[in-house]
Order: sequence, then structure tokens, then C-alpha cells
Amino acid sequence: MTLKIFGKLTDIFKKDQYDLDTENISNVSDLKKVLNEKFPALKDLTFLIVVNGVKAEDSEPISGDAEIALLPPYSGG
Repeated sequence: MTLKIFGKLTDIFKKDQYDLDTENISNVSDLKKVLNEKFPALKDLTFLIVVNGVKAEDSEPISGDAEIALLPPYSGG
């Protein structure tokens, strides 16, 4: 699975896309667990996980062909 990384999160990943093995990932909660293990700095940050263009809750299933984006908090008017 390929993750699209945005904003300040690219400082942690050192790029704007990251390929991840999907073997142990079936939902957003699993994804968060794997990312926190690989990138411990994420534990201290708030960010959204978007699956196929929709903000995803922890129980949201993730298929291997899902489009996934990690978005930092944003503000604007």
C-alpha cells in the first residue's frame, strides 16, 4: 500500500509517499499501530487518516488497493 504524506508529516517520513507492507493491516487501527512502531515520532502528533478521500475512523477497513493519505491538522478561513 502506498501512503500519501502531507504537510509537516513529510519531515518524519522524509518523503511525500511511503510504501508499506499490508500483511498485518486490515483497518485504520492496525495502520496506526504499524506506523507508530515504524515512526515513533508520530505518537506525539495529531493527524488524520483519509481512506479513498474520506476521513477514516479506527474501525474503517482498508483494502490493499485503497488510496490512503496522512494529513496534519489544518486551519483556515
